[in-house]
Amino acid sequence: MTKEDKMLEEKQIDEDISAGSNPGTEGDELESEDGDSSPSGKNMDDTIEILVNTDKEPEGDGASGNHEAESETKKDKKIKPAKKTSRKELLGLLSKKNDLLIKMKTQLRDQQEELQNKEDRLLRVAAEFENYKKRTRREWELLEKKAKAELITDILGVLDDSDRALEALGERDDHVADGVVMIVKSLKDVLIRTGLEEVEALGQPFDPQFHEAVGETEDGEVEGGAVAYVVQKGYQLNEVLIRPAKVIVSKK
Repeated sequence: MTKEDKMLEEKQIDEDISAGSNPGTEGDELESEDGDSSPSGKNMDDTIEILVNTDKEPEGDGASGNHEAESETKKDKKIKPAKKTSRKELLGLLSKKNDLLIKMKTQLRDQQEELQNKEDRLLRVAAEFENYKKRTRREWELLEKKAKAELITDILGVLDDSDRALEALGERDDHVADGVVMIVKSLKDVLIRTGLEEVEALGQPFDPQFHEAVGETEDGEVEGGAVAYVVQKGYQLNEVLIRPAKVIVSKK
């Protein structure tokens, strides 16, 4: 709307107001009193509506006013009012969140139980493996001792023959006797290093755990119940008896 159009509109409003303020005919006044509408009253209403619309229009030229109106319209389109959430919807959201939390707690508890079970199984496997190593070590040690004992037992026959050879040499003093003595001594040293020990028997009280009685005799020089003669020497390997001593016991 240009300034000229606005001025023409204001002039028309003034004319309408002037026309509405003039008194009408007597018949018109009677119709107004009876409650019927009159042309002057209608003009007055139109005038008031025009005035109201005129007051709402922004000051300045029409182009700037239209631009500002378009800006306000765009702003109104950009700014959207927040959507209101009802109480029922809020309760539904809270219920869903609670269900989700319960589900997550259940999953966490299940995972913790599974982890605990795995840790227990791992500890049991580790303990079983440790027991297996100890048991295997003991079995290997026993097997080693058994094998060594069997080997030493077989060598004891050679050692007995060596002792008998020394007894046969007697008081002989030559290079052959010296060689036999050295061989027997070297053999005994090797066996001793492996843990071989001779069982004491001569003159000792008879002990069935280390002695095997093969006969009895009367000997005044030995107390009754003691070992009077040793028929075959006995030996222990690492404090384990591998061959008892065969003895003759003095009568009581």
